[in-house]
Amino acid sequence: MIKVLTTARSQALDRHTVRSGHNSEVDLMRNAGRAIAIETGRLLRADTRRPVLVVCGKGHNGGDGVAAAGFLSAWGYSCTVALLGTLADMDEVVSEIYREAGIEVRENTLPDDVGWVDHGLVIDAILGIGTTQPLREPVDSWVQAINEYQGLVLAVDVPSGLGTDNGKVYSDAVQADVTVTMGYPKLGLLINSGPDYSGQVVTADIGFDSTYFDEDERGIAQFISDDFRKLYRLPLRQTFKHRQGKTLVIAGSLGMTGAAVLAARATILSGSGLTVAACPASIQHLYVPAMPEVITLSLEDHGQGMFLPEHVSAIRESLAWCTGVVLGPGLSRSPQVKEFVRDIFEHLDAPTLLDADGLTPFNQGVDMLSAAEVPLVITPHAQEFAQLFDHDLEEVMSDPVRVLSEVQAYFPHTVVLKGAPTLTLRATGEIVVNSTGNPGMATAGSGDVLSGIIGTLLSQGYGADEAAIMGVWLHGQAGDMARGRFGIPGMSSLHILEQVPQAFDVLKGGS
Repeated sequence: MIKVLTTARSQALDRHTVRSGHNSEVDLMRNAGRAIAIETGRLLRADTRRPVLVVCGKGHNGGDGVAAAGFLSAWGYSCTVALLGTLADMDEVVSEIYREAGIEVRENTLPDDVGWVDHGLVIDAILGIGTTQPLREPVDSWVQAINEYQGLVLAVDVPSGLGTDNGKVYSDAVQADVTVTMGYPKLGLLINSGPDYSGQVVTADIGFDSTYFDEDERGIAQFISDDFRKLYRLPLRQTFKHRQGKTLVIAGSLGMTGAAVLAARATILSGSGLTVAACPASIQHLYVPAMPEVITLSLEDHGQGMFLPEHVSAIRESLAWCTGVVLGPGLSRSPQVKEFVRDIFEHLDAPTLLDADGLTPFNQGVDMLSAAEVPLVITPHAQEFAQLFDHDLEEVMSDPVRVLSEVQAYFPHTVVLKGAPTLTLRATGEIVVNSTGNPGMATAGSGDVLSGIIGTLLSQGYGADEAAIMGVWLHGQAGDMARGRFGIPGMSSLHILEQVPQAFDVLKGGS
């Protein structure tokens, strides 16, 4: 796991490092400059004949740029340093770095004063972290000029103009090819418009004191595959189907049997030893040919093609048998189905994944969900989240981390907020940013596959947080594999489903 920081936590980490004596502010800035210079050399393939333009603001982000220019000049690169202000504007730390660098700086430079075509790379060291409002002059003109430049652009810490905490672009932002971020990735690089503006994100170790995270501040975590290999438990050689998880899938209705099929098949392809799919009797014939590995529990529905409140008693025996439940995909939103969901929820004894139409009966009234005593994972997309927790949809989409943090105060279960990227709120309050997935996964049925994967992990005894985080990563990994085979435009949920076993193979260390 690596930490992902907000503006406040980045600044607190910096203060902690200096206060502990681990490194001084000058040390940190010097180390940042070296990391930027190394990445610049890599991008230019060590061709010192290609001049570098470093555009520096007056703050510490600009100081990082000055430090980088000092290293590059010492290594034989021709550097032009354009300062948006004067040397007198610099604080003591940046001034010391400037004296160390031993370079010339152009003060109060304007974009028109620069010969853009003469440079092989531009370093954006204007603003860095902390942007919360539209750009003002002269920054706005510089950002526009950098974006009109045809060569390589490297941003320092965060592209100027990009919101550090939310990935918003308030008016304009630098479009970088590479962003060198200091110590730990910043949240805004990973969500909303962040990935579109930051390009390749390179995390540079500049000497922060990691004991900061031993105190109260845990940051926001992003899981990576190596962590999953430690969590994932390979089946024992002498195992058998009852030990591999017994999953009950309650899903589907007339016209939406595909959701049930995708979820149920995803449980099998994720390793569920036994899966039972409850289904309305009038549409059972649509299930069986599509999922021969799954046992169906037929429930008389009088030709209505949906679950009814009277089905609860018939399902209770399966509830006692299973070790994990998937409830919701494709159920429909009829009043009878909503009553059925609320009734069945009261009888849950096994860890449960609640998705889609399984969530709508609890809209703006999550007390019943909050009071659940079984391990619970809910997987809403932004609109479902907004309806469930009575939030504004635009607010959920633009600032998902903040709204998740608010929900954590009164909702003690695991929340998977599906999106790009998907965010998981752990019951501990930590938010995990997923690192897999691609736009081709924005297709009907993709979420049903995710439900099946998480449902299986729950049935196999993983905790709700573990099952959710691992399931989201595996789902995205399967999507990335599907993209490799079919491309983004033609991807379907079936393509993702087909790659689920291969995603698990990566998880357990396969090729």
